[in-house]
Amino acid sequence: MEDPSLPQGPDNVPFRFNRREISETQINQSWNRIAPALGRNARRSPRRRMLRMAAAVLLIPAIAYGGYSLYCNLMADGMRVYRTAYGEMQQVLLPDSSTVYLNANSTLRIPEEWKSEESRSVYLDGEAYFEITKRPGAADARFIVHTPEIDVEVLGTKFNVNMLEARTTVSLKEGKVQLTAKSEISEGPKVIMMKPGDEVLVDHEKSRLRESVNTDQIADWRNHRYHFENTSMQEIAAIIRTKFGYEVTLSAAAAKRTISGDLYAQNIEQLSKALSVTMNLQIEQSDGELLITTKD
Repeated sequence: MEDPSLPQGPDNVPFRFNRREISETQINQSWNRIAPALGRNARRSPRRRMLRMAAAVLLIPAIAYGGYSLYCNLMADGMRVYRTAYGEMQQVLLPDSSTVYLNANSTLRIPEEWKSEESRSVYLDGEAYFEITKRPGAADARFIVHTPEIDVEVLGTKFNVNMLEARTTVSLKEGKVQLTAKSEISEGPKVIMMKPGDEVLVDHEKSRLRESVNTDQIADWRNHRYHFENTSMQEIAAIIRTKFGYEVTLSAAAAKRTISGDLYAQNIEQLSKALSVTMNLQIEQSDGELLITTKD
């Protein structure tokens, strides 16, 4: 994210559409001015008039829908929905002044209205970094992030939630978090109280707590930075599929490689080049697919 200080909410878009009502009198006056010319043209070319009318009917909705789809946030079932495409990031300012940084290929749903006597709940699919404001004196000051696999309950804190295929990871930078797995957990606790520096991984029916994690780096993806620590190429392939939408095929030799270090990449081309140089890989890109083999 080039400028994370700029909110990217529904009130901060490049442009917006303004609706202006036109009176019946204005419509009739305009018709009276153009009707004679239309009549002359109709006698010479009725087919031309029909084509122009058809084009107008098709063009106006297309323009309106295109602008709405691109710059407006969807409203459905009393929820406001924020979505990011592959390779895109977005900053969302919540009604309580909390901030959410949404990573690529992610969806955040929030209620259209929040009531002070109720907990604040949002629904996440993908990855996001949360900076939650405290709500002292409220009847219910909790903030709850719901995901398909877990619920994360907080008061005022900073944390990251990342869903990467079957695995969900929660990393806590500040404050206190209670994590609750929705499905049965056969290995590890179902409910975990997290403290700053903790990271919890929930994968299928297993949960695992890691302590003393470097949480200063958990949201560096906002600045297009990747931090790897003995990370396998299978996991990197999962990141590429999730964040950039590319299918990845690994050779047997490439699949065995791991990487430790930091990379900077704004797009799939830069990431491919960085991986190719640092890991001595041959990466071929074609029609939404990456074929990764070793050079040696």
